[in-house]
Amino acid sequence: MSTNQPPEKKQKADVTWRSKCIKKFGLKEPPGTVPTGSEDAWKRYYKTRVKIEEDDARLEDEDYDSDGNSIAKEEDAEEVSELMFSWATYGMERLEKLMPEDCKWHWTPQRPKLGWDSDCKLQSADYYAHVWSPFAIPHAIKLYHSWYGKVGWSYSTLNTDYHYMLVDFEDSDEGGKYVQLCSFDDDVIKTSNLNKTSVAKLRKFLYGGNTKKIKQQTCSDKDFLLLLFGSMGSTDEHLEDDAKDACLGWTWVPSNDDDTKEMLFKLKAPEDDDENGVPPTTLGKYYPRRCSWLRYAILKAADALGPISKHYQPPPEKKASPARGYDDSDGDGYSSDGYEW
Repeated sequence: MSTNQPPEKKQKADVTWRSKCIKKFGLKEPPGTVPTGSEDAWKRYYKTRVKIEEDDARLEDEDYDSDGNSIAKEEDAEEVSELMFSWATYGMERLEKLMPEDCKWHWTPQRPKLGWDSDCKLQSADYYAHVWSPFAIPHAIKLYHSWYGKVGWSYSTLNTDYHYMLVDFEDSDEGGKYVQLCSFDDDVIKTSNLNKTSVAKLRKFLYGGNTKKIKQQTCSDKDFLLLLFGSMGSTDEHLEDDAKDACLGWTWVPSNDDDTKEMLFKLKAPEDDDENGVPPTTLGKYYPRRCSWLRYAILKAADALGPISKHYQPPPEKKASPARGYDDSDGDGYSSDGYEW
């Protein structure tokens, strides 16, 4: 009696959850030696990613997720749509070009939650997204970024933070706890978890390694962080604002201080903060690039500080004020010494 299976049955037997994921999501074989992942892990991966991406596809024309739950109020649907375009389409299109053509940045944005003040101005925004490995590795990084800003006659409040969660589908489809990468809380800046060690950890989890070869196949540490923070809503080229002009906090403006400007000029620091840029020749026409606290933190963690940003200065000490923040009684968004926030 023959034991050979009919061709159609053999073909079905060869289809695994791993092979289904590779085909559906365009995954590449891992560049190094990593565990292939169990069938249970790949099944969880497949079902989770399909559901999340189906919800993402509904953002353009529906207000309900795949479970039938409302995901937007009718009155702010247009605002959410505009923000999604600014972030997920316009902003990330520029950043996604940082990856090579044959190794795309795999990510799925989710509808942000927005809050408004009594004057219908944006007061809070929560961003959510998943980043997936471009390789056949059943891992994802879950991202969350919150922003809250409020300005009055004699006070200002600005809080923003960034979190990640590692999701290993061998364990579950939920992940563990969020870990804060960095935050800005009324000029209190925390970046202790945004460093070379955390960058290496995230890259190894997503790409299966952190070798020079893998970086050549994917992107540099700097570009990896720009893509990661962009996936959390911060796609601004200068990392000063989120969508809808939501300021992210302190920005050092070296041209506001004559001594600093002259020092950078004497050092021949190129205006664009690129060490290979053109050195300045005229002090009066020299405007060295600004540097936000977030841009500085990202460049430092990636060991990519430029000839200007390596001289970055943190916010000055706050002056006494009726409430937290700078004394911004004229409401112009500047502290009394001319630095921006």
